[in-house]
Order: sequence, then C-alpha cells, then structure tokens
Amino acid sequence: MRRLVLPLLFLVAAGIAAYMAREADREAAALSEPVASAPQPSVETPVFSARRLPAFIRVATSNEVLAEDLVSVVNDSPENSCLVVTSSGEEVFAHNGTLPLIPASAQKLVTGAAALEALGEDFVYETKVFGPAPVDGVVDGDLWLVGGGDPILATERYIGRYPEPQTFTNLALLADQVVAAGVTEIVGGVLGDESRYDLARSVDSWPPRFTDQNQTGPLTALSVNDGFSAYPDDNEANQLATRSDQPATNSAKIFDDLLELRGVVIRNGSDVGTVPAGLTELGTLTSAPMTEVVGQMLASSDNSTAELILKEIGRSARSEPTTLAGAEASGVIMTRAGFKMAGVVVADGSGLSSENSVTCDLLIDLLEKAGPDSALAAGLAVAGERGTLRERFLDPDVKGKIRGKTGSLNEVSALAGFAEAANGDILTFAYIANQAEINPNRAHEIQEDLGQELVEYPEGPELDTLGPK
Repeated sequence: MRRLVLPLLFLVAAGIAAYMAREADREAAALSEPVASAPQPSVETPVFSARRLPAFIRVATSNEVLAEDLVSVVNDSPENSCLVVTSSGEEVFAHNGTLPLIPASAQKLVTGAAALEALGEDFVYETKVFGPAPVDGVVDGDLWLVGGGDPILATERYIGRYPEPQTFTNLALLADQVVAAGVTEIVGGVLGDESRYDLARSVDSWPPRFTDQNQTGPLTALSVNDGFSAYPDDNEANQLATRSDQPATNSAKIFDDLLELRGVVIRNGSDVGTVPAGLTELGTLTSAPMTEVVGQMLASSDNSTAELILKEIGRSARSEPTTLAGAEASGVIMTRAGFKMAGVVVADGSGLSSENSVTCDLLIDLLEKAGPDSALAAGLAVAGERGTLRERFLDPDVKGKIRGKTGSLNEVSALAGFAEAANGDILTFAYIANQAEINPNRAHEIQEDLGQELVEYPEGPELDTLGPK
C-alpha cells in the first residue's frame, strides 16, 4: 500500500498541472490576434504541462524503488548493520547511519583521508645513504642505510610475486646512486638505521594470531620487502613468508646484496644502529607521492602500509612516531577538517584492531567530500578487475561499475565506495555489518545484492507514459 501513495500523489499533481495548462492555453487564444502574413508558432508543450514533470516524478519514484530494494539488503544483514546511499550529496537511503561499528579494513579509508589531510598529497618518503666520502672509490668505514618510513620500499623480485602491478620504491635505484657516486669498496659493513619510528613491531590491541599469520610484516621505519626475510616467488600470500626478527638489519643485508651485484666489495657484515653525524650523503631515494601510496594501500588492502602511514602521521602532528600518537592525531585532524567523527574511535591504521569504530555516515562523508575523481577514489578496488574486488562482482552488468574498499574480520563485513548507476549517475554507498561470527560466503552474497541494486538505479516509469504532448 505504501508504494502506491507517492505515485498517486504525483498523478494528482500532473492532473492539476494539465488543467492549469489548458486554462492558460484558452486565455492565450482569447487575447491573441492572428497575423495573416506570418503564421504564429504554437507551443506544443506548455510551460505548465504534465510532460514537464516526468523527470521529477521519475527521480522520486526511482529513489523509492531503490530504497525498498535496499530494505531487503538490510533485512538480510545482521542486526548490527548500517547502510547509507547518497546521490550527488542527497540521501537516497539511510539505515543506522550514526551507529558506531567495527570497520575491519574499511578503516583504511579513514587512514588514507587522514594522511592526505595531515601530510598532503605531495608528501614523499626519502631513504638515504650516508658514509665517509669515498677516496679512490673506497669508503673507509661503514655505509649507513637510513630509513625514512617508506612503506613501499622493495625489490623487483619481491614485487614480482603479485599478480597485479604495484606502486613501489625500487631499492635497486639507490644502489645505482651509490655506485654512481664512485663507491667500489666499503671497508666496513652496511648498517641500517630505523630510528625515525618507535620499535613496536605490531599493535597491542591485535590478537596474537594476526602476527602469526603475517597480517603485517614487522613494523619499522626501514622496511624493505615488508620486513620479510624470505618469501615464495610465485605466491603473494604473506602467510607463506618469513618475518625478520631484525627488520632493519635485514634491509641492510638486502642493500648489501644489491651493491655486491654491482661489483662493490664489502668487507664486513650488516647490523643496525643510529647513523653518526658528520658523514657524507651518498644517495637519496624518493618514493611516489602520498596520493599513490594511499592508492596502493587501498587497492591491495596493505596492512603494513596503513600502519606505517599512521606512525608518520603521529611523527608529523605530534613529534611522536607511534601508533597511539598517530591514532589520536588522526581523530583530531579529521574533526578539524569537519568530518562526522561522532562515535568514531581510531585504534590503528589497518583496521585489524577490533577497538576501531566508525559509522556509515563518516564513510559517506569522507567519500562525498573527496569525490569519485579524487586521489582517495583512485585507489579503490574495482569490481571484477582490480585489487580486493578483482575476483568479485563478476556479473557483466556490475563488473567495472563498483569501486570500493572492502573490510573483513571474523565479526565484520564491510564495503564502501562508489557505484556507477544505469543512467551514468555516481552513487556513494557505505555498508558495515557486525556479528559474533559472520559467514563470509553469505556476506559476499549480500554485498553482491547491494551492488546489483545500485548499478540498476534508476528504475521507474518511461517518460512517454507520463503525460500528453
């Protein structure tokens, strides 16, 4: 019965408009004088015509149909769920938009937005090499590899494990710089400096299993290959990699190997420490800008990158390069920027902590303010094509039309992003479901239904059926 009310109201409005149009036409005919030499043009569709209402009727009817379809998505979801959809900033559907929920990896949207606010889109990481100035190619002492916090510093071999192209900072290019500076021999060894950040290798609020499963590598300001000392060449799964107990030393060893491949003789082994003052800079390697780092983090849901970004936010905003400082600073930064932070708790950067809480309203807010053409949006996974959605939403009608950030934990299913509707409109959506134990297959089915409804929008009557010419 409820679905009939709105269309009936619009039909009444259309009838009134048609009546007014006829009266206006009669009055115009009575007042007009025909001119024999030049026939007067007639208005086929008067200003007050029922045919000038269809666009408004269609939008309202389509919104109502979509809203009722989304009620089915909500009814299929756990009780503790939120779902909000907007079109051009206008709310189309809202269910529990202000309810704080555990976001899982959808937390990375908050981390990315905070990083772009706090550090800027053009921020870059720098990894440097210091040592005594070479004399006749010989460095009389140790060579220091100083970490700048770059979370995507890696080797080509490590990146080659991934089935998709990855944005990364190629450590081999820094070895080339050292050779170009004339270094042929190092009397000492290659030492790593990770003093830019604290030495916490994980986050206290994570369950121990996340460390055992290598959900991140060991966190460090000098992270090469995510802090893994060994990994399979043909599989991207971190669970199959070996985390290093001394990631800065491991990074120095990797750099040592790259130098030796270029003919540099190194007399001693690798270790970790703090670079002394007074040495000569022998090379600087610059990362891609923060926009691309955030994009890489979102597309592949990179936990290590998210956590190191959070430490950099803490260092920049509070001179405290820790997870706690970064989390607290992110909340303040987002509040000052005008985002809807009521009920939001930032506990980490990746979303692995169940102490995080966000709302669908916040996710909609930051996506709407960034926009579908923003740096934040550029990093989202694409349905059936890229990132964590590469093997999902494979229906031809949906493939390529959903861009989003996923989130999955034992108790969480989340998806937020943009959907391209059938008429070309871009809908913004946010969905989070919390339950003690979520069936991942069922969770994906519900999200598939959500995506289908969004890309089929708008549904409504055809224009030709809504009024006379």
